[in-house]
Amino acid sequence: MDRLKGKVSIVTGANSGIGKRTAEIFADEGSDLVLVARRLDKLKEVEAECAAKGVKVISVSADVSIYEDCQKVVKEAIDAFGKIDVLVNNAGIADKHRPITRIENDWWDHVIQVDQYSVYYMMKEVLPYMEKAHSGSIVNISSIGGVGCNAGISYSAAKAAVIAMTKNVAIQFAGTGIRCNAIAPGFIATDMTEKQGENKLLAFVPLGRMGQPEEIAQ
Repeated sequence: MDRLKGKVSIVTGANSGIGKRTAEIFADEGSDLVLVARRLDKLKEVEAECAAKGVKVISVSADVSIYEDCQKVVKEAIDAFGKIDVLVNNAGIADKHRPITRIENDWWDHVIQVDQYSVYYMMKEVLPYMEKAHSGSIVNISSIGGVGCNAGISYSAAKAAVIAMTKNVAIQFAGTGIRCNAIAPGFIATDMTEKQGENKLLAFVPLGRMGQPEEIAQ
């Protein structure tokens, strides 16, 4: 307990699944929170749960695929807390496992914008504050789809790019007190995977069960 006491953490996609569980565990560990998602009503529910644990929490309604929204998130975080210690880039969407021959250009652009550009935008905005503090931790949620490239082409490309960006930032900021790491979850029981059909996904899971959001959040 209290491993994050005194820290300020931004968690994107915090209204459900991995993001929601991450926010709750961070609150258990004492971190003040900036919760980000498009749906403010759901976000407020998570805010109340986290605030009940004794930490300070603000919710920011934002679409992190839009650069100006990411700027707004970081500004509100600084206005509220004066610093940013941790960024968890969790927001993302699935791509329905569409192969290259069955994907529309608009869909490609949408998945890339949400799953890749949002990570770039958020890191770009928080890093100047972390640089000034000579401290910070960025955790990007990628996917096994970005490692094995076994999802649809847009999701595989975006999540592989997240891993590449993570490595690049880790190298560029090595020795500055800033760490940048990625997590590549398998099939996790969230609203997103539920829409894809659990039985269908389990065929690809050697463990024979879906992972839980808490396992990734921890």
